[in-house]
Amino acid sequence: MDLVRKNRIIPVLYILASLVIFAYIAAKATVSSFTHDESFSYLRYVSHGFMDLVSNKDAYTNNHILNTLCMKYSEMVFGNSALALRLPNLLLLVVFFVYAYLLLRKVNPVVGFCIFILMATNTALIDFFGLARGYGLSIGFMTLSLYSLIKSLEEKRTWNLILFNIGALMAIFSNFTLLTFYVAALAVFNFIILAEGRTTIREKIRLYQLNKVNIIFLFIFLLVLYEPVRKAVKFNSFDFGGKHGFMHDTGMSVIYHLFNNMPLNPAGILLIQMVLSAIMLVPFVLILANLVLVKRDFFLRNRSMVAVNLVFLLIAVETVVQHYLLKTDYLVGRFSLFLVPLLLLNFGFLMDYLMKFRFRPLIYSFVITLSLLSAGNFYRNTNLYACAEWYYDRETKNAVLALIRDHQAAAGSQRNVKLGINWLFEPTINFYRETWNLSWLLPVDRNGLTAQDQYEYIFTADSAGVTNRSCDIIFSSGITGTRLTRVK
Repeated sequence: MDLVRKNRIIPVLYILASLVIFAYIAAKATVSSFTHDESFSYLRYVSHGFMDLVSNKDAYTNNHILNTLCMKYSEMVFGNSALALRLPNLLLLVVFFVYAYLLLRKVNPVVGFCIFILMATNTALIDFFGLARGYGLSIGFMTLSLYSLIKSLEEKRTWNLILFNIGALMAIFSNFTLLTFYVAALAVFNFIILAEGRTTIREKIRLYQLNKVNIIFLFIFLLVLYEPVRKAVKFNSFDFGGKHGFMHDTGMSVIYHLFNNMPLNPAGILLIQMVLSAIMLVPFVLILANLVLVKRDFFLRNRSMVAVNLVFLLIAVETVVQHYLLKTDYLVGRFSLFLVPLLLLNFGFLMDYLMKFRFRPLIYSFVITLSLLSAGNFYRNTNLYACAEWYYDRETKNAVLALIRDHQAAAGSQRNVKLGINWLFEPTINFYRETWNLSWLLPVDRNGLTAQDQYEYIFTADSAGVTNRSCDIIFSSGITGTRLTRVK
């Protein structure tokens, strides 16, 4: 292992893996169709002023404030191409890779690299860094914030706590769900300094000194976040999540993220649930045992495992409390995605801890096998054109291109062309209408098909009985089950 460290093989592998995956996501961000939520944000929010965006004036869950601001200013500098609007998330993919490496740098090299591969080849997670949404931004800033939090416990430098708070603030402005991360991280910071014996609750002056930076930033957070969060809570129902329980809803969602596009039967799901529960509970039991036995060396040597484990578990507790007090739903789908890197980091730190005992060959076999399976699954699911949860928009860009070609060939001088659509395609078609300056095309709406439509873009399955008019198919896709027709 010393030879591995000496020759710097592992850092080179980190760089190579990062470059390959970044190149893939950058290519995907360039060529894939804009999606429903990206287009909605661009059309409805990007034109708003800075203060209107920061204050969440037109409150709606689609408006991820920092992402909208980044789209706005990236467009000013680089134009309105898909790549330009998605560029901020691509840059945060670099941040995510850098800070994931820094978090894993002190872990056993083989274990650390395998955990990095598990994070970097998780299709559900990595896809969002190629989209103009707040999820990639929030996860990148959360990773930066988490590393700075742990670093502040090790080096006790003010700069680390400043970075922790700034990273957390940026993560929250990218996705308000990350408020749970910030609250959990603040609690964990204080727990660890107490567990390590650096101060006690009775030493209020000492406790204040250690939290001085956090307290200053807490006031800043209250100042800048109160109004946008208040409006988000007031004007949004947040009723699009799970209603049964954290394990049933959020836990299953995380499992599906981890095993993206892999068939899972009930027995397999039960086994996975047991393994993931053990991954979270074993470190927690160790923390409790060493806390009771006042073994401060444990906390000094295992800060990363303690911090990540407790942050994850406190987020789970916060989610349950919010459900009962504020009636918010449990996190599912992309809203739970930020838990994936926390879970994988927890797994990595636990494996590194167990390496101190007689499990080395078993752990090597386990983590290497998992990383190879993850990389293989990632390779099988590589797709430059389908994006995350908006698969139906995969061909929307091509459909608009086909419409342009047909209009130029059949009636290039005709104005006020009316396109009837399925409502799901409305934001993206209007996005291309605006960014490609298709002034001859009327804005599409969500009112369904009408007798005045000259073109129709709908799902093939919806076409039967929708209209009795004769149509020529000018574009169709068996992948998305859509077709674009010209009404005769």
